[in-house]
Amino acid sequence: MIKLLQPLRHIVQAVFVAGLFLPILPTADVIGEKIWLTAIFFGVFFCGWCCPFGTAQEWIGMVARRLHVPRFRPSPAVQQYLQISRYFLYGLSALGITFFFLNARYYFDHNLVMNMLNWFSGGTLAVFLLFAIFVDRPFCNYFCLKGAADGMLSTVRPLSIARQEERCIHCHLCDKNCPMHILVEQSKFVRHPNCINCFKCISVCPKNCLKYKPI
Repeated sequence: MIKLLQPLRHIVQAVFVAGLFLPILPTADVIGEKIWLTAIFFGVFFCGWCCPFGTAQEWIGMVARRLHVPRFRPSPAVQQYLQISRYFLYGLSALGITFFFLNARYYFDHNLVMNMLNWFSGGTLAVFLLFAIFVDRPFCNYFCLKGAADGMLSTVRPLSIARQEERCIHCHLCDKNCPMHILVEQSKFVRHPNCINCFKCISVCPKNCLKYKPI
């Protein structure tokens, strides 16, 4: 079952990417509006499974790895400050202060299939997708307001990824493969607001010591 997690997730991601072009398929925006409250109980699934822009960044990163492109991963000391950015920007947006680059997800999900791309929106998308070659999910990690809103809700979730300390061999694979740079190995129960429930940590664990379950 664990081996099927990532292929299943990629299939779901592909369905929502196809939904941008095929009206018979569900769109991520509609799903996102309906399931945001589930983050309180189950954590954030929208970002890791449904969001087409998140998928595009992830798939670009996967190709870059296969081509052995050098990639940048911030140290935990740096990441703890960088990850605050999307919550700071979310706070500014609540005060009515926003910035054009925060619309990148909208540009991708809407303008891309409505022939509305121009130099402004296209340039914004190009910057984030270019950075995705070198950094895991740059927009998701540091700029996504929806991710910030759902992530804050998810901090109280009773269901998430639990780690069995006695089985852990501290190989760091879970940390190295987390696209949101969460230190899974240092957690007994992952309630980090940046967790997108992609379950990559579960898939790569050689000792099967990570489980998605109630606390």
